[in-house]
Amino acid sequence: MRKKNNKTTVQTEQYTPYDVSGKISSDAFEVLGADAKSMESLARPSVSFMKDAWNRIRKSRVAVICMIILGLIILGAIFCPMLTPFSYSEQNVAFQNKPIMSPDSVTGQMHIFGTDALGRDVFSRVWYGARVSLTVAIAVALIDCLVGVIYGGISGYFGGAVDNVMMRIVEIISGIPYLIIVILLMTVMERGLGTIIVAYSLTGWTGMARLVRGQVVGLKEQEFVIAAKSMGASPARIIGKHLVPNVLSVIIVNITLDIPNVIFTEAFLSMLGLGIAPPKSSWGIMANDAIKVFQMFPTQLVIVALFICVTMLSFNLLGDQLRDAFDPKLRR
Repeated sequence: MRKKNNKTTVQTEQYTPYDVSGKISSDAFEVLGADAKSMESLARPSVSFMKDAWNRIRKSRVAVICMIILGLIILGAIFCPMLTPFSYSEQNVAFQNKPIMSPDSVTGQMHIFGTDALGRDVFSRVWYGARVSLTVAIAVALIDCLVGVIYGGISGYFGGAVDNVMMRIVEIISGIPYLIIVILLMTVMERGLGTIIVAYSLTGWTGMARLVRGQVVGLKEQEFVIAAKSMGASPARIIGKHLVPNVLSVIIVNITLDIPNVIFTEAFLSMLGLGIAPPKSSWGIMANDAIKVFQMFPTQLVIVALFICVTMLSFNLLGDQLRDAFDPKLRR
């Protein structure tokens, strides 16, 4: 202690990290060394693109509900026509236009959805119609996907004059209304599933071709494509092994959104009498028959319309969820 101006002050030593020159002293640091265990640990597990997308889909309640609904409809379309005691084409005019849950006068079996104007079981016809409508939709979607991916991939990869010629062909085909093609084919071909699939597939692939072409144009200048070219890979290998897998997510989403359009088109054509030939059943034929007796027996139209709406809505919502899961820009 020292005495200054009659005041007593106490000086205490305080630790400072700075030395006399003002630089930070080495005593302020502690050497910990390398932690090999923490260096080898992964902050986030490695996940592939498809697995990450699947995890996002599983977390979406809407996507899960839509997949369950579509799974039940597909299973019903496969097995219900075989399990029901009534045939979709069996007629019983004496038991026509019966309400829901009506017992059959001959067999005593229950008509779950009632009967139509010709006494045919609506339940068996709905599920057989689901089989027909889904068969047409899936077949057309797969054909459009195959043709559109090949055509769009070739056009986008080669570019230049090849791209110009191929895209002009697409524009010409897109300008032809598909309804005209269907009517022309109906005059030379027998009405049936094959005619509808061929008619819609002749013009339906153009949208997929344009989509794939745009994606390939953006990817063909990437480093991995240039590396494949420098290693001598053929154009077919580059398109099939490098470009198409990178646009696979866009293709899947487009197929999911294209199926409900085909279902609606098939129902529309069947209502116009351009679909499959009776006595076979489809949702469009059932809707056309139910409209004639809608005022007296509205449940016949409500049932088939409900199946069409639920199926189309499920595919559309599932397609939106797949787009959000596959597109990094839209991920939340």
